Amino acid sequence: MVTQVQERREWVRVKVRAKTGGSSDLEVLDISQGGCMVDFHGSAARPGERVLVTLPGLSALSGELVWVEDGRAGIAFETPLHETVFDRLRSLMAA
Repeated sequence: MVTQVQERREWVRVKVRAKTGGSSDLEVLDISQGGCMVDFHGSAARPGERVLVTLPGLSALSGELVWVEDGRAGIAFETPLHETVFDRLRSLMAA
């Protein structure tokens, strides 16, 4: 069971580009229509910073890094994901 979870999440990644420069490919740990929680080890962005988030199959979305704690971070999307898009992303994470 643990292996299945690791395999599932391994490919569900987002590219996060900070407005101040630099980008990182980050593993999605959880997602909602309004944002996502990512594994944040090694990234230099700070809370309050505007970011561009690229999710699988989508154009870059504007967002804000709202918190960082214990190697994880929360990103709030400027515009919530459409319900259909959100459902597709959730199904990818559950596959």
